[in-house]
Amino acid sequence: MVGAVVLGWVAAVSAAAPSAHAATAADVAVIGDQITSTRLSSSSATYPEGPVAGVPAARVDPASSTVTVSVQDPVNGGSATMTMAWPARTGSWALDFRGPDAEQTVKLTRGTRSCTFTSGTLQVYLAETTATGDVAALSVDATGSCGLSGSGLYAGAQVRIGDNDPTRVVSVPRATPASVSTGAVNGTVVTRDVTVTNTGDRPWTVRSAVVASASSPSKFTVTPDGNHCTGLTLTTGQTCTVQVTVTASFYTVWEDLVVGGDSPMTLAVPLTLEGYNPVEPPSALAATPGRLSATVSWQPPSKLPVVGYRVYDVTAGSRTLLASAPASATQVLVPGAGPRTLALVAANGRYAESPDVVVDVPAVTSEVVASDPYGSTVSFATDPASPAERALTLERVDLDASRTLWVSSGGVGVRVCPVATEQCVTVPGTDGTANPDVDSPTEARWLPDGSIAFLRGNSDQLRTLWVVRSDGTGLRKVANVPNHDQLAPAPDGTQVVLRNNDGFGRFERVRLSDGSITAIPGTDGADNFTVSTRGQLVVERRVDTASTTGPRTATVMNLDGSGARRLALPIGDNRAVTFDPTGTLVAFARYTGDFEATIWVAAADGTAARQLSTSTGWWLGLRWSVDDRMSPTAGIAVPAYTTRSAALTIGAADGDDPVGSLRRECRLDSATTWSPCGPTLSLTGLTVGTHSVSARVTDPGGRQSGVVSKSWVVDASAPTAAMTAPASVQTRTPVTLTWTATDAGGSGVASYDVRSRYASSSTGFGAYGYPSAWQKLTATSLNATLGAGNQYCFSVRARDRAGNTGAWSAERCTSMPLDDRALSASTGWTRGSSTSYLFNTYSKTVKTGAQLTRSGVQARRLAVVATTCSTCGSVDVYHAGGKLGRLSLYSSTTRTRQVLWLPVQTVTRTGTVTIRSLSTKQVLIDGLAITH
Repeated sequence: MVGAVVLGWVAAVSAAAPSAHAATAADVAVIGDQITSTRLSSSSATYPEGPVAGVPAARVDPASSTVTVSVQDPVNGGSATMTMAWPARTGSWALDFRGPDAEQTVKLTRGTRSCTFTSGTLQVYLAETTATGDVAALSVDATGSCGLSGSGLYAGAQVRIGDNDPTRVVSVPRATPASVSTGAVNGTVVTRDVTVTNTGDRPWTVRSAVVASASSPSKFTVTPDGNHCTGLTLTTGQTCTVQVTVTASFYTVWEDLVVGGDSPMTLAVPLTLEGYNPVEPPSALAATPGRLSATVSWQPPSKLPVVGYRVYDVTAGSRTLLASAPASATQVLVPGAGPRTLALVAANGRYAESPDVVVDVPAVTSEVVASDPYGSTVSFATDPASPAERALTLERVDLDASRTLWVSSGGVGVRVCPVATEQCVTVPGTDGTANPDVDSPTEARWLPDGSIAFLRGNSDQLRTLWVVRSDGTGLRKVANVPNHDQLAPAPDGTQVVLRNNDGFGRFERVRLSDGSITAIPGTDGADNFTVSTRGQLVVERRVDTASTTGPRTATVMNLDGSGARRLALPIGDNRAVTFDPTGTLVAFARYTGDFEATIWVAAADGTAARQLSTSTGWWLGLRWSVDDRMSPTAGIAVPAYTTRSAALTIGAADGDDPVGSLRRECRLDSATTWSPCGPTLSLTGLTVGTHSVSARVTDPGGRQSGVVSKSWVVDASAPTAAMTAPASVQTRTPVTLTWTATDAGGSGVASYDVRSRYASSSTGFGAYGYPSAWQKLTATSLNATLGAGNQYCFSVRARDRAGNTGAWSAERCTSMPLDDRALSASTGWTRGSSTSYLFNTYSKTVKTGAQLTRSGVQARRLAVVATTCSTCGSVDVYHAGGKLGRLSLYSSTTRTRQVLWLPVQTVTRTGTVTIRSLSTKQVLIDGLAITH
């Protein structure tokens, strides 16, 4: 086995080499190029440089009697390897693949390039095999010249695997910078300092610092008094400097600074100087600013540059390359927002550039973008005093919620294009062109969640509505929408608005979840519309519907057609009226001829209109492109108490972003990580006690709200309720029901539900009834009007403030008697009325044997409501042919509405009830109560 391996330029190695014999993961190998006195020329570009370190693998090939030691090479991919003879003999070998000994052939491979040593030395200190012939231990040094395969070029190289001396450490020199590359005008003197650092564990003595070159004399030289390294011994981490100087000519020089020392690790620093003659600059530089880019234009120099043009950002004094253009160009789109200073140069090489031609680019925070029917698109800055018009390379665009991406349906597919670069990518699945009548995408619009809605089909009759994500996933057809056009999304992202061109035309909402269509009232006969980020529908109508030109009106309404109001725009042919994201400004195209319009802006109510553009065009489809200026806000609505399950409302709002584009995040109690949440946060399995929830909102531009938090208490105990028992028989109306309740959970009783069931005089009990007026009562009593002859049973349940609902209480029953008038009277009875009696009526007799009867009575027990007095008589009561008993109506004083019970029957019987007078004494019957 072998230890850790480092493959690469020796000058860049920083690892140390402990014991080779221990063969641990800390053992070190160094494999890579080493520049000697011979210039590598372009060969250094063909064999990768830089260190590679890691635990190596050794693979023995018995057929070729070789071993390959490899380490993973993350920079170039694959492995970096050294191949040599195996088994190997210890000793020193002259490297030459043509030699007779197998040890003389050593090969290096890295990436796609390989080389074979043609000269040098291989020192094998230790080479031990296992019983199976694999590597048990390997320690070698190899230094020499390695011929690059197939190139005819040679590179010096050094290989170290393991170490012959367990106590020895390695000295590793490193240069900063690792290479020097610069350029200058012919005749300019260039000076550079190179810092040398010993990053190994062993002191390193510098023997020399010279420039190696394929030409004589070299162009670079070590400055006589700038060599502060030769003769110096560098301990670990110590540095010294070597200064090189060169006078630029009109061509490029490639040479090397070679720093040698008392170890095989020679340090080589590539030196490159691109010399050039002066380059003529361009002229007449101008910049037309946009919100996230600027169009830079110029006049070319008399002699076109060899390479082309470059645009740098020089705002802070440093130079950042932003854009390049070919020599034939006279303008280029430069990404980025102002304010900034740009420098344009003509370039004949990497460093061969003309003097800077500088232009200041102001900031543009707001633009109105307009397209014509042929696809030409122009932006108009709204904030500069004299805005310039700037042509875009895109067609019929719509801006996403992040304000960084256009979507365009021009051409053969839906395309997504960064605003800063306008370099578009077609959305997969939208470029179908087999049948243009069906496939061709139009009206592509961003939805607030970042997906795209678009129409398909050039043929009106074959038009369909689709949605897709910008990466092509989630492509689906929403609905068939024949004769529809002018698509616009609603701010919540759940629906879009389309114009239905059938008949007089109207606007319709299409729900994206299922394709259902709802007409918008008040839009019949309208021409055009737009939808704002706040859900305002702007509807345009011609005053003279028979004409295609002339004055138009613009009306703002909600998406359901309510709240309509007219905008006070200047009288005229105003079209494509569009609100900005804040809802405080509108842009519109003001037509003065069939195909001639200028772009205007006005306040949200249509007043204070002002003209933006000076030139005219057939402008349609206005879009705002503005910076994100407002941060979102978060809100939480939570009740004071909930059950173990809770539904909390998470609010989100933003003054210049649609609500559907806002991302809500929540966390519960002591959680430290945020999780996505929607408008409703549903929680289950909550423990009893106090809980808190926090929420924040992020808009598409990355602006974030403050964190809001709310607390509430979980109450898992349902309240208990009890109905107060009413009188068994009611003798007055209405009846007042009362109840009580307690809540052990702590949230308190919030409301009550009351239910009832009843049995009539001729039937048994029916199902429970739940009158709506008896549900969610906050009082502990209610008045109930009971039907005569019915027996009622009531129960109640309580609901606490947390939402826990208790069980129904035990029933409490009462009966409302049949009125005496509901009984048939034989001769001898007198019917009277008085407020002293139930239902204000009574039946009176002084005749022996006079009877009151009621047929079809179903009952188990009966009670007679009567008046008792000192002169009153008695009655016998019969039911279903059997006598129930005799009732005396005597009392020392006169008493009305007296309930006189008869014995309980053993079973419920059905039949005629008869009340019969027994004498000529007075009998006053008020009613008959029936229980079941």
